[in-house]
Amino acid sequence: MFRILLALFIFLPLSSVFAASPSSTLRFSPLPMLSEHLVKEQFLSFCSSLSELTCQNVSLIYKKDYQDLLKALHNDELDLAYLGPLPYVMARKTDPDIIPVVRFLDKHQKATYTCSLVTFGHNHPNLDADYPTIALTQPYSTCGYLVTESLLSPYQHSLNDCPYTYVGDHEQAALAVIRGDAALAGVKTTIARRYENLGLTILDESAPLPGFLLVANRRTLDPATIDQLRSDLLSLNHAFSADQKEKPEWGKMIRYGMIEAHDEDYDAIRALLTRFPVPEILP
Repeated sequence: MFRILLALFIFLPLSSVFAASPSSTLRFSPLPMLSEHLVKEQFLSFCSSLSELTCQNVSLIYKKDYQDLLKALHNDELDLAYLGPLPYVMARKTDPDIIPVVRFLDKHQKATYTCSLVTFGHNHPNLDADYPTIALTQPYSTCGYLVTESLLSPYQHSLNDCPYTYVGDHEQAALAVIRGDAALAGVKTTIARRYENLGLTILDESAPLPGFLLVANRRTLDPATIDQLRSDLLSLNHAFSADQKEKPEWGKMIRYGMIEAHDEDYDAIRALLTRFPVPEILP
């Protein structure tokens, strides 16, 4: 009997023995790019898939602030997180145990995205003369201070000279412009396009940036577990619809497939950060 049980254990798929214990729970938190309701709508099904792959419960933890999420990772209160490029670079800078797992593709099968400088309607501020008020997302948001500063640079403007306010998520930044609370905002281009029917206008768009990624905490998850999770997630690409190239039950931010993520993919963000330091997050 012992030999039979041993043989069964040996030939079980690794994903079947993922969990360290039946009661263990993986703690996952996505960036609060949208409202809590919309973030959970985007990621609840993804959490169910993680649970199936790892044979563990997965708890979706919503953090209202980017910095709170990074602090939770550093304090080992999270095992997995969905991060943008700048939050990943900042997390990795102070904590090398936060490691990349997979990068998510967009609906065009690209592993990159862009940020946009937006205004309302056709009454664009005169960037050669005016010092417009600017709505930003959060200091740790890639499309916030970092890329907005880079987009203002060709106009001989800087956030050091223009009044700006951090308003929260990308939707709030876009709505601040639509309401007239700000003349400009820096937001993710996909979100900017969502509000074009309300009069939001894209003034300028960044070069492609390395895409959003899933990261793992190497202190709370062992290397074998992380490697197996990466392998299992990448294998799901074959299960996506051949025609639609998507996993429809996942949110639109993550449903179009994945590629393996590497730390060096984000060197372009490090270069931007060297040129355009964010005062609220750098000493």
